[in-house]
Amino acid sequence: MKLSGRAPLIGVYVSPRGVVAIECRRSSGGFEIGRVFDVPLTLKSPGEAADHIVSVLQSAGVVGAHVSVAMRGFGVAHQTLQFPPATDEVLGPIIEREVRRLEPHLTDCVVNWLAQPPLDPTGTNAPAQRAFLATAAPLETVQALENALRAAGHELSHLTALPVAVQRVLDQFDSGTGAIVTIASLPDGGYIGFSLNGGVRLIVEPPLPQDAEHEAAAIGEEVELATMFVRQQFRGAYIDRIVLVGVKESLVDLKVQLADRMKVSAKQLEAEGLSPAGFVALGAVLDGQTADAQSIGGSSRYRARTRQQSRLEMASHAALFVLALAGLWTIGETARTVWAKSQLATAQKRVERDAFGLAPVRATAEQRRLVRGAIAAVRVVTADRVGLQETLAGIAAVVRPPARLDSLRLSRDDAGWRATLGGAVESNTNARAVQSVHDLYRELPQRIPLDSLRLDKLTYADSSAADSAPTVRFQLSFRVAPPRKD
Repeated sequence: MKLSGRAPLIGVYVSPRGVVAIECRRSSGGFEIGRVFDVPLTLKSPGEAADHIVSVLQSAGVVGAHVSVAMRGFGVAHQTLQFPPATDEVLGPIIEREVRRLEPHLTDCVVNWLAQPPLDPTGTNAPAQRAFLATAAPLETVQALENALRAAGHELSHLTALPVAVQRVLDQFDSGTGAIVTIASLPDGGYIGFSLNGGVRLIVEPPLPQDAEHEAAAIGEEVELATMFVRQQFRGAYIDRIVLVGVKESLVDLKVQLADRMKVSAKQLEAEGLSPAGFVALGAVLDGQTADAQSIGGSSRYRARTRQQSRLEMASHAALFVLALAGLWTIGETARTVWAKSQLATAQKRVERDAFGLAPVRATAEQRRLVRGAIAAVRVVTADRVGLQETLAGIAAVVRPPARLDSLRLSRDDAGWRATLGGAVESNTNARAVQSVHDLYRELPQRIPLDSLRLDKLTYADSSAADSAPTVRFQLSFRVAPPRKD
């Protein structure tokens, strides 16, 4: 395929097993893929990896290329993290600290992170936890790549980690959400990623057998075990489909085997005969072209840092402008307050001057108010006295032989008079004595307006004398209803 343009765009997947690179150009429909360079070699250090990438490009005659790299190994790490709901500004330092804690070998490193969609898009389980895919690379690894490519006349446009590149490929070639298993059989080991609702939730990187005969079986077993873990970890999440990345001769029948084994549909991503590693190299290019590229090195990282600084400068200018407006508003409000204070003082003096002539009228009104209050108090006392007299007269009319009154206790509160009445009844039989108490209990409300009436005590008096009459002692408590005001 003939490619146009002056600066070739190279996507590279580099691992300890070698380099796989693709040459591509941007077109109206996306990217055109040209040559593919697969050069396996055992690489032990970031310097060797950088030199090998330069060697591959020189052997292919590529000059002045913009190189996007997806890296695995050489200290590059990734973590899937979850945190309580908070803004990116708050969580950024926390994510970096957590990555350094989980990866203690990363002392001087570059950290970046990509926010993932919430597990519950409907928000019914709000507040939802925030999920992130965090990546990190040692600074010496990043500098080794940048320096080697710059020395050879190339530019490291973008550097990212393997899971990000695979996720970009999945976003580009498989639309929709749900629970997806992404499988890539790479030269240095397998990659199995579980995406739920469009976000990476679990990554499994099992070592694969060297013989192609058992590779499909090993991948199937790893997928089955990881699926069981996902169901336990994410509340019964069931896999919707399986996506196989790239074409590999040893995995020709893997799609059918996984579909039968997992009872879900399986799909294979194919483009220009790319291998799984070639798709990862394409994912590095795709990530470098996105607005939220997860860059851990290269010019894309410096561009993102510049954009952040520009946004910070714009925010600073906006804050200064708002502060100036607030200062002008404060000055205006201070002037208005001073003017209002002078007006208030003038009005107060006028009121005091006018109020001087009203002093006799106020004194007369106050005297009348006191007289009205005294008359009202006298009326209340008089009505209360009349009510008490009526209550005593009613009690005297009700308590008659054979009943006799032993005690009468009266108390006054805001609700009216409360009375406690104690006495005894003597009769020839206990039944007649109790009947007399009952008559007293029934007749008392007819003589006195009561709010409540209660029989607190009813006892039979013990007597050792043979000629003594049966005696019943009683105690009644009641509250006198207040007089009607109409």
